[in-house]
Amino acid sequence: MSRISEKSRLKAFLRVSRANLLLASIGHTALGLFIGASILSDLLIWEVPVYILLHYSIAFFGCNLNSLCDYNVDKLYKKYMSDSVDIIGKKNLKIIIFLEFLISVSIIMLFFLKGHLVVSLLGIIGLIIIFIYSAEPIRLKKQGLLSPLPILILYTIPMVGGWFIFRENITIYFLLFLVGYVLMNEGFTLVNTCEDFTEDKKEKIRTWAHVIGLKKTLKLAFIFSLCGLLCIIGLFLKLYQNNWDIVYIPAIVSIFFTAILILKSSFEVREVYLGDDLEARAKKYGTRLQKWFLMTRYPLMISLLLLIL
Repeated sequence: MSRISEKSRLKAFLRVSRANLLLASIGHTALGLFIGASILSDLLIWEVPVYILLHYSIAFFGCNLNSLCDYNVDKLYKKYMSDSVDIIGKKNLKIIIFLEFLISVSIIMLFFLKGHLVVSLLGIIGLIIIFIYSAEPIRLKKQGLLSPLPILILYTIPMVGGWFIFRENITIYFLLFLVGYVLMNEGFTLVNTCEDFTEDKKEKIRTWAHVIGLKKTLKLAFIFSLCGLLCIIGLFLKLYQNNWDIVYIPAIVSIFFTAILILKSSFEVREVYLGDDLEARAKKYGTRLQKWFLMTRYPLMISLLLLIL
């Protein structure tokens, strides 16, 4: 019985931590490191695994805090989430959240002491944004036009932090890659936002879907997701700066393949608003969020890896 109980608690923890989505976060945090590195050996430093640990400690902190703050809403509309919080226990979940916060702060302090000031500052900003996104009294997730802003920032921070592990200045190919990557991921996330339209409205949570309407929000989701092609332009610019050579043929093939996957994901997003019951369609397609993350982030990561081999 004890073992079954522990197994149930583990499953509940993975659920409130959005472990299925965090699986794609390996690619998310590695992209900034890979685009910042000049050669493969650059990645063989202590900062790389510790930076990935920092990303995950902040990600778990954010997901667990969001689950705790959404408990009452989830009790009405996503009972499997509130039930998971009950299995863990609110008190235990608060202790876990506090420990995750301590781990994040400790790693941020380590980077600060080692002279990585930008990485430290971005880590602090990430923790603050996560807190004001989910927790009262600010709870930005229900603040209408401002609601996507924290997510945009949280998509940006791991990329920029990984870049500044190796670099001191922003380049044009990194800027293009960053803008394309952030907007693409926000496009995917907007579909996920639209699926909770009725539930959010009942709980007085205002998102873009409530401010500008479902159709316009889903059209923006498609436009944003197409911006992922800016990542491809950024990769070719990086290739150009590295000087074209026969050794980059595998990277070029990978970049073209990645472009096709980004287009495929984008046109799946487009399908969401090509129907009548938009909320039902958002609920149906919202289950593809993990798939969209996986089929764009990992091919981008492979392409970058091939560029620095």
